[in-house]
Amino acid sequence: MFFFKKKKERRSLTLKPKKKRPVSLIDFPIKAASTDSLLPEPGTKKSLRPPLASRPSWLSEVASNKHLVPTLQKRKKNTPAQSRRNSNDSMFTTASQFEPITLEDRIQITFEIANILQKQEFLRKLCRSLMLYGCPAHRIEHAMHRVSRTLSVEAEYIYMPSVMLVTFMDSTTHTTETHFIRQTQTFEMHRLSDIYRLEKLVSHGEVSVDEALEFIDKVYNQPPLYPIWISPFVYAVAAFAGCILFFGGRWQEAGVSAALGIFFATNELFSRSVSSFQPIWEITVCIMIGFVARGLTKYGFCFTPIAFSSFIIVLPGYPMAVAVIELVSRQLVSGVVRMVYAIIFSFLLGYGVSMGSELYIAIDKDTSLIQSEACNLANNATTCISSVSPWFKFLMVPMFAMAFCVFLKARLPRWPIMGLVAAFGYTINYSLSCWAHAPTQILQVVPAFGLGLVGNLLSKFTGQMSFDAVLIGVFYLVPSNLGLKAAIGLFSTSEEVGNQGAGFALAMIESSIGITLGLFLATLIVYPKGTQHTPLLNL
Repeated sequence: MFFFKKKKERRSLTLKPKKKRPVSLIDFPIKAASTDSLLPEPGTKKSLRPPLASRPSWLSEVASNKHLVPTLQKRKKNTPAQSRRNSNDSMFTTASQFEPITLEDRIQITFEIANILQKQEFLRKLCRSLMLYGCPAHRIEHAMHRVSRTLSVEAEYIYMPSVMLVTFMDSTTHTTETHFIRQTQTFEMHRLSDIYRLEKLVSHGEVSVDEALEFIDKVYNQPPLYPIWISPFVYAVAAFAGCILFFGGRWQEAGVSAALGIFFATNELFSRSVSSFQPIWEITVCIMIGFVARGLTKYGFCFTPIAFSSFIIVLPGYPMAVAVIELVSRQLVSGVVRMVYAIIFSFLLGYGVSMGSELYIAIDKDTSLIQSEACNLANNATTCISSVSPWFKFLMVPMFAMAFCVFLKARLPRWPIMGLVAAFGYTINYSLSCWAHAPTQILQVVPAFGLGLVGNLLSKFTGQMSFDAVLIGVFYLVPSNLGLKAAIGLFSTSEEVGNQGAGFALAMIESSIGITLGLFLATLIVYPKGTQHTPLLNL
């Protein structure tokens, strides 16, 4: 008995272990829900609340078949039952759930992706090359669309001055990729002709994309066609010939214009190396040109031919003509931007020349503004009225064309064709103006129509690019002198140009419209339905 009592005392002394309380809700034990937990345990009172599975619910009535649309109910009966996967199972997807991909399929997919990327790279480089080498702005989008269609690449292009927006699309994956290509336009006709030939071969499927990419890199890495030191002499020749052809100057004014042209080109080369001088170098040099031209009037020189022809090669007549062409082609953004730039740049040059003239008059009070008869003739000079013999134009027209051939960086074998086309356009203008006495509207349309007709026929029958030849012909027709006379007429107080600045500005725009109409009519006659494969590369 004593032994059993002692054993009971030991049991009472042993402490029962306490249950560990959960520190947080994360440590709280959760029992798995089962159907057994819904049944009352033996020895306990039966719960008055019915189990959840047996309770009637409004969701069960809504989800019954009688609330479904009959078409959906039929579709549900006809379609076989598909296995539903849990969201947790989708995180652990294995390759066995899909069709197996063989090594050949992977290689084929890799090659297709590489081919698409290679085509896109070629299109980007082609777009940059066309912008860099001087392709007509209203032809870039059309040319890129034609090449993209040939390569079976879905792409859209939007051109703005110095910027091209390229968007590559994939209709299968519903994805897009946009590239901004920023490139300042220059004139390099020898490289543009190579790019045009490559574009023609790609459009006909005669060259693969690998070869095209390699050729574009070779064209880009070509050395400059002419050395940089030849630029001042080109400006001098253009100023000398332009002074006699377009501004009624004599031989002495032409010589001074050539010297000032060399000075202008030297400052342009200097502005490329000095970034702070680049925004104002044009107006600074024009102030000095106006100052010198006004000072030489004391020695019998005429102010107007010297001031106008010294920088004839940079006058914004061609940008104005291209702006009107873009507006007619419904490219409103680039056309408006280019036209505003051409007008403002023309006024900027005129402001500089008039400021230099007024500065000299302020320094030298004895300067006389009375002009001689030769200077009055030069101020009223037209195509028919000039201060030298008209026979010298047979020399000046090829000289002016040669200067622009070097300025546009054309190869030497292209010089005769470019010179002949330009002389053809100038001959039409001279004949209608001096012999037929045609009205102004005909003088604006017919020479441009003749230029465009000859250029398109050359391109159609020879297969070569004729844009460079037509471009030089347009330089003979563009109303650059009108734009500069408008600026000097607005800013100058002298009576040399007259108080007709606004009238000259309107005449500049009117002449650009006439040139545009003539070029488009020529394209319509030669290519009434466009081209099938090769994109047009003309004005």
